[in-house]
This record gives sequence, C-alpha cells and structure tokens, in this order.
Amino acid sequence: MFPRRIVVILMCVLPIAACSGASDEPVSADDETEVSLQPLADVTTTSTIPVERPEVLPPDTIPTELIITDLSQGGGWTAGIGDTVWVDYTGILSSDGTVFDNSYDRGEPIAFTIGTGTVIDGWDQGLVGAQAGMQRRLDIPGDLAYGDSPPSGSGIAPGDALTFMVEVRAVVPPSVAEDAPSIDAATYTVSDALDVDEITEGDGMILTEGDVAIAHVIIADGTSGTAVFNTWAEGQPLLIDMEPGYTIDGLHDGLLGMAVGSVRVLSIPAEAAFGAEGAEAINIGPDTPIVVIVELVGAY
Repeated sequence: MFPRRIVVILMCVLPIAACSGASDEPVSADDETEVSLQPLADVTTTSTIPVERPEVLPPDTIPTELIITDLSQGGGWTAGIGDTVWVDYTGILSSDGTVFDNSYDRGEPIAFTIGTGTVIDGWDQGLVGAQAGMQRRLDIPGDLAYGDSPPSGSGIAPGDALTFMVEVRAVVPPSVAEDAPSIDAATYTVSDALDVDEITEGDGMILTEGDVAIAHVIIADGTSGTAVFNTWAEGQPLLIDMEPGYTIDGLHDGLLGMAVGSVRVLSIPAEAAFGAEGAEAINIGPDTPIVVIVELVGAY
C-alpha cells in the first residue's frame, strides 16, 4: 500500500484517476477504487484515451509452449523481473479466435510488476525483454494460462490455450532515493514565469495534451531549495493526466513536449504552483514558488 503521506500528497498535487485493482489474471476487475490506495503494481489505469485495437488472428496450430513474436520494436528500458509494465492487450482463444477480453474498449492499459505472480505465467514470462512502444504477440499454452481453473464467466474453458496481442505503453524499473538525479534545486531562481531547463533529452514518445505521463518528481520549496516530496524515495512514479486542471498549471505546462527518458527542472512561480493557499501537506506555504525536478519514465 502507498504510505498515508502519499495519499495526502496525491490529493494535493495531482488528483489521480480511479482504477480497478488487478487480480491474478490479465482480465481486470470492474470494482473501482482509488489508485492512491493500491500498490502501483496492482492497478489498472483509467485514462479513457481512444486507441485503435489491432486485429488478432488465431495461430495455425494450438501452442504447446510459449511463443513470443515481436511485431514492432520499442525503445528505452528493457523489462525484467521486478519492473512494472503498462500494456494494452487483446486476448483471444487460440482455438478459434474468439475475443474474451481487451483493454481498448475500457480505454484502460493495465499495470503489473513482472515476476510477482499477479498475472498468468505466460504474461510473467512473455513480457520479459519488452520495451515501450513494442507490439508483442504471445501464444500461450494452457498450462501457462489458466490451466484447469479459468476465471468464472470469462468464456475460457479448462486447458484452453490463449493468444494475446500486447502493446507496451511503458516499462518502469523500481527506484530508490539514490536513483534521483543529482540536481540541487537551491541553485535555481524562480522568476515570474515558468522556466524549463532541459537537463537530459530522451528519445522516447513526445508527451502531448491528452496523454498520460508516468513521471518521477522531486518538489522543492523555490525559496529555500528544500526538497519536500520525492517519488524516487517512495519507490513509485506518479500517473499524471495531461488534461487542463488535472494538476498544477506549472507542472502541466512544463511536461508538455517532453520526451520519455528526459529530465527537466521546472522553476514554477507561486501562481502556477499552489497559489495563495499553498500546500500544507508538503510544507509549501502560501504564495511560495516551487522547483520541480522531473524524469518522464513513460507515457501513453
């Protein structure tokens, strides 16, 4: 679970959309709860961005072993055990091509941590080596799918082999405080307008209006340079809907046009930060400018 402090800060800094808790299968649950009350590895995001669902045809023969076919290449971090991946998917019965589930109709990529047993074995094994932007087909034999115990009402029979078309939206490794960039917020002076300093330019997807950013951030008091919030230390990045009003103006505007893999320092005046009210939960007083160090680790 997220620490209680994170719950308060998420409400204060950027309201997070509701999500469905993940089960031990790639078919997501329908019951909604708050992202801030769920481990990141066990949530389904809820940004309703229309994405075209690729066609999936059944294999010529029923798979008796896991078959991984990469239909397009990706870039950035390569997924391994312990990494969190965000994916869109379509699942069909390998026998006849019947679609039993997909994320596109819900507009909800799902997130899970590889190797933790929260998804079927065919996914835990089949997403190793994936990269953001990749389209990967998984032909999964029954014993690496649901075996003799398929989900009730799923349309999957005991022993069914399954085929998934998966589009990888983001791959994010676990983090510790030491992973944060060595940048001293106290060296930045905040003016009356947003200032963006591009420290490192990534080569991934360019973030635009309507996308969802997956970002690590450090928030510092712009007057003293003291860091008051650090997602690297918490071990989890934040999901930020790039919609006007979802988060503070300075963070929204400072993220736009950023490429995945980039690091920026945003010097944000008070009126584009927390304004006259400040943010008591993270010790930001009224009319206080802030400096935000941000790394865009994923986007979709």
